[in-house]
Amino acid sequence: MDVVGLTTVFKNLEEIRLLPSVESGSDVIDRILTQNVDVLLLDLVLSGTDGLDVLDFIARLNQARRPMVILISAFSDDRLLSVVQDRVTYCFAKPLEYEVVLLRVLQLINTQPHVSITNNEQLGILEAQIAAGIRAIGIPAHLKGYYYLREAIRIYAQAPSPCLLSITGDVYPEVAKIFNTKATLVEHAIRNAIEIAWTRGNIETLHAYFGYTVNDNRGKPSNFEFIAMMAERARSYV
Repeated sequence: MDVVGLTTVFKNLEEIRLLPSVESGSDVIDRILTQNVDVLLLDLVLSGTDGLDVLDFIARLNQARRPMVILISAFSDDRLLSVVQDRVTYCFAKPLEYEVVLLRVLQLINTQPHVSITNNEQLGILEAQIAAGIRAIGIPAHLKGYYYLREAIRIYAQAPSPCLLSITGDVYPEVAKIFNTKATLVEHAIRNAIEIAWTRGNIETLHAYFGYTVNDNRGKPSNFEFIAMMAERARSYV
């Protein structure tokens, strides 16, 4: 977890009292026992006692003592995610967009007012943002991958906790079902669309959307990174 980046976006908010970060699971448990922790941003990878042990500890607490747990993870293994699914309120997949993390936390703890709109209106806004984002980075609409990406990003964006989804086990098959095709063809078409964006797209827009992934050493993002980051960006407007 990038503690510096997260601390920077949260530190100046009057409505949040930010506790100092800790790096070991045992320190997290001590913090929960000794202080009033309402929201816990938890990385699964901790020194000593790991994140899963912390979740086990929290599950044994009285309901009134349990903090809201927002998980941050670089893993998307189905077996691992199935273990934590019922123990966390939300899950962010790395790499993080700190402003999006901030917005989602504020929404979850109801400190940020928002306009009440219908589900259909929300879906319309979400789909419009997804389509606009794909066009902005230079993926042409005549590609199959364009339409597969729209659906894949929508599935991630509408998921209660996106990183609990498996891109190969959940997303590709669902998109394939929508378009009456095979999951392997969906994966290939999406990869081809991303490749076209990276070779022909607007470099300034790519930098604005994907930051560190746009460089000669790192190369283009994986299908999972691309879809997850585009989904988080689209969700932030709904």
